[in-house]
Amino acid sequence: MPSPVLEKEWLAMTDKQADPAVPDPPTAPEKPDALSLAMNGVPAVLLLTGIAGSLLLWHTLPARIAAMLAWFYLAPPVLARLLILCCGKPTGRLTLQMPAYRTWWLLTQLQLPFNRIPWLEEGLRLVPGLYAAWIRLWGGNLSALAFVGPGVCITDRHLVRVERGSVLGLHSTLAGHAVVRDAAGRFLIIAAEPVVESHAILGGRSAIGPGATVHAGHLLPAGRLLSPFSEWPKMHKQSCTKQENA
Repeated sequence: MPSPVLEKEWLAMTDKQADPAVPDPPTAPEKPDALSLAMNGVPAVLLLTGIAGSLLLWHTLPARIAAMLAWFYLAPPVLARLLILCCGKPTGRLTLQMPAYRTWWLLTQLQLPFNRIPWLEEGLRLVPGLYAAWIRLWGGNLSALAFVGPGVCITDRHLVRVERGSVLGLHSTLAGHAVVRDAAGRFLIIAAEPVVESHAILGGRSAIGPGATVHAGHLLPAGRLLSPFSEWPKMHKQSCTKQENA
């Protein structure tokens, strides 16, 4: 479960941004630093390395294609998993000056080709259990007994939990991060695990943000957007409290 402190901080920030009566101090917005910009080249480096390696090490067209596909599908999640093992999984409140931000941004770049070209993941989803195993390779948790509809977008494959029997509807989205600016104009990344509990359903084109939870057996209606650290249904915590007091 996400940190209550982080949840309160997110709510305070969004309330302030929505309130025009609370002006921010005049300051120049923070710009990405040189290392962040350099990391934008990671997807191209991976692609070129895979092409060069397959051409140099293999001599037949089928072998080259197989080697290139294996590299493209396996190298990014394996590198991501090694990065997480070395540096930890980046969660919480991240700023550009934090080492955890560097880890998160590099993980984002490793996943970017699959976000840009969604049909790459659709191919894996054709084979039962294969896509779930691939998500686990990244460090996420997707049950092999969950149904993933066409066009589903998981932005942070290392930071997601989808439990047994759940359904991710057509073009639904699970976002493991949100990016805002704080009062000083700095980039602020909030990273937390979106959760779809057992036998819950995300309706078509619905979306849940970081730290959000759809509780077991419930339906998030089509097109509904569940903001960071919120839950569906909204009265779940209150009803639980009443049952405990009774």
